[in-house]
Amino acid sequence: MSVFDTILSKIENALAGGALVLATLLAVFAVILRNVTGDVIFWSEEAIIYLIICSTFFGAVVALRNNEHVAVDILPTLLRGRTKKAIVLVGGFATVVYAGFIGYLSWALITEPFSRTTVTPALKMPLWVVELSLAAGMSLFFLRALAMLLHAVFSPPEKLDRDVLAEEAAAVGLDASSVVVVEPSSDGAKEGDR
Repeated sequence: MSVFDTILSKIENALAGGALVLATLLAVFAVILRNVTGDVIFWSEEAIIYLIICSTFFGAVVALRNNEHVAVDILPTLLRGRTKKAIVLVGGFATVVYAGFIGYLSWALITEPFSRTTVTPALKMPLWVVELSLAAGMSLFFLRALAMLLHAVFSPPEKLDRDVLAEEAAAVGLDASSVVVVEPSSDGAKEGDR
C-alpha cells in the first residue's frame, strides 16, 4: 500500500504543480512579451485558464491526501474509539461514492458527441482534451478517497484519534508540548486566583 501511495502522491504533485507552474510561466512570458515588444500571444489567456482549471482538479486530490479540505469536523473531534471510527467510515464512504459518481459522469462527458466535435476558441483544441482534466482529476480523487477509506477500515479505532491540540498548535506555528492547558478547578476558581 505504501508503494501505491508513493506513486500516486508523485503523480498528483506533478500534475497539480506542473499545471500551475506552466500557467505561471506562460502568464509571465505573455506579459513581458506584450510590454517589451508589443506582441500578443492570442491564445495565452485561454491556455492559462485551462491550466489553472487542471491544477485545481489535481490540487483537490493533494488537499484530500493531506486532509486540508474545508470541513466541519467538530463531531469527529469530540468522539473517540469505535464511535469516531464509524463517523470516519461514513464520511469516507460518502466521499468515495461522490468521487466515483462525478468521475463516471466526467468520463461520460468526454464521450459525448458535443465534446468530440467542439473545439476551443483560441487554441482550436478539441473540448474533450480540456474536459480530460476533470475526468482524470476525479479518478485520482476517487482512488485517493478509496485508499483513505480502506486505511480507516483496517486501522484500529485508537489509530484514528487525532490530537486536536497538537494540530491547532501546529496551524499557528507552535509546538504542542509548549502549550499550557489550564483546566478550571472544581470550585470554579481560576488557577491564577489561588
